[in-house]
Amino acid sequence: MGNIVFTVPEVVSLIGVFQCVYLLVYVSFRAGDIIRVILPVLYFFVLGTAFFIDLARGFIADITPYYDVISWMSWSLGVPLSVLLIMQMSHITKLPSLVNWSILCVVPIALLFSVVMTMYMTPSCDEILTCSDFLAWLNISGLVAGAVSLLTIWGHRNIFSDVRGQKAGKERYWLILSLILVNIFFLTLTALHTTGYDLSLNTSLLRSLLGLSFVYLVSTSLFRIYPNALFVSSSRKNSSVLSVEDKSSIQKIEDLLKLDKIYHEASYSRSDLARELSISEATLSRIINVHFKKSFPQLLNEHRVEDAKILLLDTQASIKVISQEVGFNSLPSFNRAFKEFIRQSPSEYRKYTVK
Repeated sequence: MGNIVFTVPEVVSLIGVFQCVYLLVYVSFRAGDIIRVILPVLYFFVLGTAFFIDLARGFIADITPYYDVISWMSWSLGVPLSVLLIMQMSHITKLPSLVNWSILCVVPIALLFSVVMTMYMTPSCDEILTCSDFLAWLNISGLVAGAVSLLTIWGHRNIFSDVRGQKAGKERYWLILSLILVNIFFLTLTALHTTGYDLSLNTSLLRSLLGLSFVYLVSTSLFRIYPNALFVSSSRKNSSVLSVEDKSSIQKIEDLLKLDKIYHEASYSRSDLARELSISEATLSRIINVHFKKSFPQLLNEHRVEDAKILLLDTQASIKVISQEVGFNSLPSFNRAFKEFIRQSPSEYRKYTVK
């Protein structure tokens, strides 16, 4: 039996497959709230599939003539999924809205557009999905679909000011920027390949290396940005039981909220409160989740909104000034939180509420 020999691109793809499979298995056994990690799980599944398709290129190409289409589809989904991840990183407590999820439609739309253009421009092509002109249109439309996906972040550009203004958000801010840059590099590589530019390195190898960068960045977000969504299953049984020390911490938290109004400091973070209580951040998160039935940001924002309601009715201060007074680092984040809790915008509340 001959020795199995792998090329460098195949080795990189194999590493990518193992990483994605490991992360999928790990999350499956340790996910505390599967809803919060469903997006990273979907991302690892799609990216793992893309790595596997590259690794098994010879085998898949032998059993189906549509290898190039399958490979294009799996890699093209990476950009819109990255955009959805960026949206979730900016607001960890919930998934992107259904409207945001519609961004995934750009990939099948690009595929359909390529089919239509090939039928119109090359009517002599009998088997469209294997036609060279179709594959060329596929690369062009895929590039446009990826660019459109990234441009949607511009409509959510307020996330940068919201995240950057928080001490605990600086890590998320740089992670979001890194994910955007890697996607730009990926689209640049696609553009160079589409225009026929002669790259000194194998295009498949470069794409796989960028894929590994995606794996690293998203796994970083999973373990460092979503830490409360992952915990050992055996710890769930006792997670709702509060000890005497926990109850003492609860009293201190309530005093800090009611008397010291710690939430008026826009940069006040979970680590600041944990340090003040001399407990770990994990313990603090558990206490807040069990007793207050909220996340740390929700707890602070709820108190900020309650103070804002009073100021909106009792003063003539502008909404922007009030948002700063109660602890919000930007007007958009104040408007969003106010509407989340009150179901009205601050201006509507001031206009229609009778004192």
